[in-house]
Amino acid sequence: MTNETAPPAAPGRMGRKAPVYAAACRDYRPETAEAAVNRLLSQWKGLEKIQPGTKVAVKVNLVSAKAPETAATTHPELVCALCRLLVGRGALVTVGDSPGGLFTKEALAHVYRVSGMDLVGETGAKLNFDVSTEDVSFPQAAAAHVFTCTSWLRHADVIINFAKLKTHGMMRLTASVKNLFGSVPGTTKPEYHMRFPETDTFADMLIDLNEYFRPVLNLVDAVTGMEGNGPTAGTPRDIGLLLASESPYDLDLVCADLIGLSAQDIPTIYRAAARGLGPADLTEVTLAGADTGRYRVADFTPAAGKSVTFAAGGVLGDLTGALLVKTMRQVPKVKPSECISCGKCSRICPAHAITMRGVPHIDRSVCIRCFCCQEFCPVGAMKVHRTAIARLLQRKEN
Repeated sequence: MTNETAPPAAPGRMGRKAPVYAAACRDYRPETAEAAVNRLLSQWKGLEKIQPGTKVAVKVNLVSAKAPETAATTHPELVCALCRLLVGRGALVTVGDSPGGLFTKEALAHVYRVSGMDLVGETGAKLNFDVSTEDVSFPQAAAAHVFTCTSWLRHADVIINFAKLKTHGMMRLTASVKNLFGSVPGTTKPEYHMRFPETDTFADMLIDLNEYFRPVLNLVDAVTGMEGNGPTAGTPRDIGLLLASESPYDLDLVCADLIGLSAQDIPTIYRAAARGLGPADLTEVTLAGADTGRYRVADFTPAAGKSVTFAAGGVLGDLTGALLVKTMRQVPKVKPSECISCGKCSRICPAHAITMRGVPHIDRSVCIRCFCCQEFCPVGAMKVHRTAIARLLQRKEN
């Protein structure tokens, strides 16, 4: 059944220009995390709207059952520090996510335990075990006019979106905007990759989720980010910041800048700008708190190199451009020496493009380049691969 009611009311409004607050946080020791969270939220005027009895949903990044030291998930010490602050104001706080895979109580319990999120129970907050889902209508959407979501988020008075800064095969960056994809039940996520196979359309769908749920605040754990083969099998990289904003688009542009990327590198950022929801350039962002420029990581390794674009007029130019785009697209590719032949990539592939022949074999004519296989490979054997032509032209451009 489709629920035709309006989205949950929330203080603030998504898509407006809002400051990005930054606080230094050099590690995850409890005292360091608590000081950084308190310093960050002391700058946010919206905190006064969290009153006794307010039902707060803290939507974290728990992409899969990964230990905190892998930098794949929002760190539990930061989440606990936030919960203590909110509970101290009398709020009723629930923490959760919908990881990839089964959205069941047993699966959630396993992810909470491995990720260290069980610590939340010691703060007076609770973990979400409501696995019910709802179909909702969002006529104002650009792509996701009707979608399925997890009920626990809709039942909250306000949502706080607490993401992790990581690379991503399809979206280049997973931070604040991408984190709302966790509002979609785990087993439904592959369907959305099939519904929205093109990068820009998928980005519009993610933006629609943000516009529907309208978190009152977005935070990003950039204390230790993930570079390389993210968002689950990359390499932890120290950055040393905790970030927050009412605007996920301003916030993500600052995150992109920290790792050497621009607005045009991140589909969710340039699509939000095209829709009049976010900034097109860092000069449009208002920064408060720590100087983020001091924390830029000059040699941060992205999931794939910056794309090379070509412009040429006429039919020949269009054909040439289309051919170059096709031959230069990044694609998932297995590294046989690391593959354990578990078959998870084949089972999770929404396009059914992967068959197991000892190691995965990808049918490129069927593959939609959603990178689900790369994202959920348990050993990181599936990589984001750039063609030889793309690498050669990138070296020439550089």
